[in-house]
Order: sequence, then structure tokens, then C-alpha cells
Amino acid sequence: MSKNFLTPAETAQSFLKSSDYKIKMPIPKTLVSGFLAGAYIAFAAQLMTTVTHDMAGHFGFGFSAFIGGSVFGIALVLVLVAGSDLFTGSNLHSVGWLNGNFSTKQVLNNWSLVYIGNFIGSLFLVWMIYTSDVWGGHGSQIGAQAVAIAYKKTHLTFWEAFTRGMGCNWFVCLAVFIVAAGQDTAGKILGAWFPVMAFIASGFEHCVANMYIIPAGLVAAQDPAIAEAVMSSHPAWDLNSLNMYSFLVGNLIPVTLGNIVSGSIMVGGVYWYLYVKDSAFDPKNIKEAKTVTA
Repeated sequence: MSKNFLTPAETAQSFLKSSDYKIKMPIPKTLVSGFLAGAYIAFAAQLMTTVTHDMAGHFGFGFSAFIGGSVFGIALVLVLVAGSDLFTGSNLHSVGWLNGNFSTKQVLNNWSLVYIGNFIGSLFLVWMIYTSDVWGGHGSQIGAQAVAIAYKKTHLTFWEAFTRGMGCNWFVCLAVFIVAAGQDTAGKILGAWFPVMAFIASGFEHCVANMYIIPAGLVAAQDPAIAEAVMSSHPAWDLNSLNMYSFLVGNLIPVTLGNIVSGSIMVGGVYWYLYVKDSAFDPKNIKEAKTVTA
């Protein structure tokens, strides 16, 4: 009877083939695939916002964080099982780079294209949710939650955002690793869900999720009813400090750097060292090539 999972060594080796496929994809396909992943992550972020917008007052912060992480888990299920390219998962191309399979230019080109595609997909969802008036639900409380989440994210220090970014992509890339190991759909879904639930519930930061969450907060805050709902709960906040500078410089840059460090080094680099470096294993024996990385 054939096994329904790959060993850690086989999984690490499989990234050489899957990354080769991803790195060599035509530019238009990479952008479209990145767009899909940005949209999928944004769908999950909006779901989390809606589900948790009034939970903390009834069930407490901890349980609300757990439920938020639980529903956000659909994000990586869509990315990895339905198929698309996510910047944080693409950090695992470091396995092939460290092995000499790809040049630095090839990896950076792929990362840039995927990042751009993710950003466009995220902003498309901001437009879609704004147009749908979902944020006006429950007396504008859903929109107020979107603003509150964005506000808190843009008021982290550089090192808080950076280290939270590290924690996030450590989990995300482990999820990608587990999904790559699974050889059946149920195993892949469970492998994607648990680590993502953990990073959200822990309060870590994901650059692509923030490409939706913070612009969503910026846009929602322009609605007078939503702004009033936010200020009624947080009278000391200055919503003017939620702006493009605080988004890009205060959050997106440090979070992206933290994501890169943990994804490409703490997971990609470590597993390359453990299972690929100086290995005589032939990656041609791994059948799965196209769908094991985000």
C-alpha cells in the first residue's frame, strides 16, 4: 500500500522541482497567479473581520482571536489547494537558490512579480468590498472593525512589526511544507489550516494580508458613519495617523522583511541544510512538481 505523505527529506527535495516550475512561469501567468493569491487572502481577511467584529465583548479576546484564526485558515487552503502564487510561500524558493538551481536575479524577479500580483489582487478586493457596502453592516460595526484592525497594525514599532512578520511566515512556510508532504486533499487542507490559525491567533503579521487589511481600513475610515463608530469606542485615537505612510513604512516594509527572513532562512534555509545539502537523493523521484509551493 502506497503512503499518503512524503517524508521531510522527500518534501524538501520536492521544492527543487516545484520552484523550477514557478521560477520559469511566463510573466503574465505569474502576475495572474499572484493576483489570485492576493484576492484569496483578502477574502479570508474580510471573513475574519466580519466574523469577529463583535465577538470580543461576548466571548473575550482570546477566543475571538482563535475564531478569527480559524476562519482565516481558508486563505491558505484556497492558495495551496486551489492553486496560486503567494509571496510568503514563494520565499521557499530559497531552497533552490541555496542549492545553486536558480540565480539571485531569477528568485528576486519571481518575488517581485508575485508581490505585485498579490498587491493588485488585494486592492481589487478592497474596491469590491467597498462597492458592496459590506462594511456598513451591523450599524457600520463591521467597517469599524476593519478600521480598528488597520489602526493597530500601523501603530506597531518597526521591530514589533518585523518580529511579528517573522513569526507569521515561519508558520505559513511550515504550512506550505506540510501541504507539500500531503498526498491527498484532506491532508493538504488540514496541513494548511492549523499553522495559519496559529499565526493569526498569535497576533503575527502577514504582508499580503496587510495589503488588504490596512488599505481596507484606510478606505473604510473615510465613511463618516464608520469613523464615528470607531471614535465612539476609541476616543483617544487619531484617525489621521492611519495613512499611506504608516501603512507602507510603519507596517508593510518591516513585515515584508520579517516574512522574508523567516520564510527563506528559518524554513527554506534550515530544511535545505538538513535534507538537501550534500544529499544524493534524486528529486526526479518526486512526482508532485507544480502544486507544492504557494
